[in-house]
Amino acid sequence: MRIEELSWPEFDRIKDKVVAVILPVGSVEAHGRHLPLGTDVFAPLKIAELVEQKVRERGKEVLVMPPIWYGHSFALNAYPGTINVRPESLRMYVGDVLAELAAEGFKKIVLLNGHGGNVYPLTEAAEDVAELYPDVEVYLINWWLDFREDILSVCSGQGHAGEDETSVMLAIRPELVNMREARGRRVKRKIRVIKKDIGKEVFPDGLNDDPSSATAEKGERILQIVSESIARIILGEEG
Repeated sequence: MRIEELSWPEFDRIKDKVVAVILPVGSVEAHGRHLPLGTDVFAPLKIAELVEQKVRERGKEVLVMPPIWYGHSFALNAYPGTINVRPESLRMYVGDVLAELAAEGFKKIVLLNGHGGNVYPLTEAAEDVAELYPDVEVYLINWWLDFREDILSVCSGQGHAGEDETSVMLAIRPELVNMREARGRRVKRKIRVIKKDIGKEVFPDGLNDDPSSATAEKGERILQIVSESIARIILGEEG
């Protein structure tokens, strides 16, 4: 179910039947020359839809929230089209949404994150809410990171706008992917260096991996693996 499609009486009637709420969070930022700026939202939104289907097949319901599009993207802000939000702004905004969901009575909230720069602000937002609502559990799921081993059983590598993300986008929105521009390389650093426009060094052309081997078939497999794992976590079928 999508909350924005419900009237308030409908919402009031169904909320006690919902086993979890999913809040997708992403970013609007450069993803190479071949992927759309909204990649980090398109992916968790699709995963949330698949999780909803899988949970419903088991006789339960989850509520999918509208996504939070803008994230913290300091490094990629070196490229046109990236909309960078300060970490404290993201923390407070997400924290307010989480607190409202907790106040509505939801005990299990899934932050389904699609962007690496969001991890620390989202963790802090979840901790803030956990302090205020001790009976609420917030699951912070970073889909590309938490299921890395499973994804690497499908793809030969991972990285920003790399084979895994590109494959997922080919499965979700192929009309937005330009595989003629899908080329890049992996850049590794031993330590993190923070300076203005560091993204030009860490993410040449806005990516950090070779996406040329991406396929829609790989993307479909990744989506199914990740969504099934999340459905099982929500239903308590795995830790």
